[in-house]
Amino acid sequence: MKNKLVYTFTLLTFLTPAFLLSSCSDFLKEEDKDKVIPRTMEQFESMLHREGFLDVTWFYKSEFMTDDVEENTPVVTTAKNRYKGMYTWQYDIERTGEGDFADGNNDVWGKLYNDILVANYILERLADIVDADTKASRKAQLEGEAHYLRALAYLELVNVYAEPYDPATASSMPGIPLREGTGITSQYRRNTVAEVYAQVEADLLAAIQRFDQSAQQPSLWHPNKKAALLLLSRTYLYMNEWQKAVSTASDLITLCPQGLYAMNRNLTSSVVRLGNPELLHTWGEIAGTLVDNVMEGVQSEIPKIYRVETSFSTAAYGVSSDLLSRYSPNDVRPLLYFHASDGMMVTAKWHPQFTQLGGHSLRLSEAYLNRAEANAALGNADAALADMATLLSKRIDGDYASLLPASHDPLEVRRFVLDQRRLELCFENQRWFDLRRSQSWYPKQVMHVFSYSASASGTMGTVNQTEVYTLRPGSPNYTIELPLAETVVNPNIEPYGKREQIVGVKQDK
Repeated sequence: MKNKLVYTFTLLTFLTPAFLLSSCSDFLKEEDKDKVIPRTMEQFESMLHREGFLDVTWFYKSEFMTDDVEENTPVVTTAKNRYKGMYTWQYDIERTGEGDFADGNNDVWGKLYNDILVANYILERLADIVDADTKASRKAQLEGEAHYLRALAYLELVNVYAEPYDPATASSMPGIPLREGTGITSQYRRNTVAEVYAQVEADLLAAIQRFDQSAQQPSLWHPNKKAALLLLSRTYLYMNEWQKAVSTASDLITLCPQGLYAMNRNLTSSVVRLGNPELLHTWGEIAGTLVDNVMEGVQSEIPKIYRVETSFSTAAYGVSSDLLSRYSPNDVRPLLYFHASDGMMVTAKWHPQFTQLGGHSLRLSEAYLNRAEANAALGNADAALADMATLLSKRIDGDYASLLPASHDPLEVRRFVLDQRRLELCFENQRWFDLRRSQSWYPKQVMHVFSYSASASGTMGTVNQTEVYTLRPGSPNYTIELPLAETVVNPNIEPYGKREQIVGVKQDK
C-alpha cells in the first residue's frame, strides 16, 4: 500500500499545541506502513495546504450576524434553530434556538488556532527539512506561506474576539493570545490588540520578503506576494493607518497592470477562474461545503450551513432583501453572486456560477476599495472617487458615473465606499468586520426577524409568531465572547464580559 501523509492534531484545548512530541527524533520516524511523518519539502508543503488552506467554513458563518442574511420565513422553526444564536446576536451564541450546543464559536476558535499551530510548526522546523538545502527557493515560498497563514488567522481572531482597533486604546485593550510556538504552556493571557496587530504586520512583511526571495511561480492555490500585499493593506485599513493602506494598495495595483476584470463583459463566465487577471489567490474545498454524500456525489445548490438539513433544495437562510435592494438595476454582480432556490436568493460565491476553483478568494477589486476608503479618510475625496469609478466601470452595464455621489465631502465618500465594499465583497467574510469597525463614523442598526413556523410534515409551515431582534449601533455584541470550553480549561484567560442580552420583540401573526 502506498504511504500517505497523516497529520495528527490533538487539540486538548483550542490553544493546546497540535503536535505532542516526545522528542524531535521520535517525531521524524516512520511509524507504520500507512503513516509518514513530514520530513521532506513536499511533505511539509502538503501538510500546510491540507491542514491550513482547505477548510473555509468559518469564512461564511460570520454572515449570519450581518445585514446581508435573513431567514426564509415559512421554513419550520426547527430547521432554523441551529444558527439562531448567531443570527440574533445572543449573549451565548453557543446555544441553538432549542438550547442545545452549537458548534459555531468553537469552530472559529479551534480552526484558526489550528492554522496558527500549523504555521508555527513549519516555521520552527524549517531547518529540519531534509532536502531544504537543494530547494532554497521552495523553502522561501513555504516560509512565506506559513507567515501568511498565521497573519490571516490572527487577523480573523482579533476581529472576532476583541474590540475593533482604536489607535487611542489599542495598547491597553485586551486582544487574543499570541501563540509563539508549539510547546505546551499551562497559562495563557490575552495580548493587547496592538500586540496582535503588530504580529499580523510583522508576519505579512516577512511573507512578502520571503516571496520576493523565492523564484517559485506557484499556482493560485498558493498565497503569494500579491495576496500578502492585499491582506496588509486591509490590516492597515483596520488600524486607521491611512497612508500605509494607500501605499500598500498602490504597490499591489502597480503589480497588476492588467487591472480589474470586466465582469460586465463576462456574464457567462465564472469570476473565480483561471484567466481572470483580477484573481490573486484562491483556497478552500468547495466539496466540503456543498456535498453531503461524497461517495454518491450528491450535491446541493445551497451551501450546507444555509439550507434545511433534510432538503437539498430549501434554504433556511438566504440573501437579505436589504442587500438585494442596494444594487442598481444595471449592476451585473447579482447575476453572478446569487441564485434562486425555491423562491429565495442564496449566495453563489461557492457555486460554479461564481467559482471554478476554491471556496474563498482574494481579488484585486478589494485593493481599489481599500485605497479608496483610506484616501477618503485622509480627505482625498477625488482620489477615492477615481478608484470607485474604475471599479464601477467594470461592474455596471451602462452608465456608472451617475451612481457616484455628487458630494465630495470626505465622510460621505467614505460611506459610499463602505456601501460598495458590501456590494462587491458580500459573503466573503468582510461585512461583519466592516460593520464593527465603522460604528463611529457610519453607525447602523441591524434588524433580524425570526419566525416561528410549524408544519405537520415537510419543511414549510405556517407562521404563528415572529420575533424582531435589533443590534443597536455600537453594541458590545459586535465582539464575541470566548468559547466556554476555553475559559473552563484556562480560567486565567480574561473573558470579554461585556455582551448584553438582546431580547426579541414578539409580533403575533
